[in-house]
Amino acid sequence: MELIMQPTFSTCGQACIAMITGKTIEEVIKDMKTDGPTSIGQLIEILDYYNIKHAEKNVRISKKNPISSEYSILTVHTNGGYTHWVLYYNGKYYDPEFGLIEGKYTKGKITSFFSIYDG
Repeated sequence: MELIMQPTFSTCGQACIAMITGKTIEEVIKDMKTDGPTSIGQLIEILDYYNIKHAEKNVRISKKNPISSEYSILTVHTNGGYTHWVLYYNGKYYDPEFGLIEGKYTKGKITSFFSIYDG
């Protein structure tokens, strides 16, 4: 997995999709038709467009579902007070705003995850 940093404040979703697909962030922005904030619905649509297998819905983290899958897009409520997308892969956080994070994630509270199925 190669970390791709978001070029603007609101392109974290596009950066996560670029990391998953191996495309450039510019290609993803063009295909998504937005360089603004993205919803889970928009992420699902573009993953389908690129034929990337994924879970059917976002799963809230709880005692019943405490840990995300090893390959997923995380919903983070940041310490700065905004919602942010982060890619989680093989125990590392590929955060398009803050960089590669190993160990405990400290940039905000992870509230849900959306599994990506490799291969």
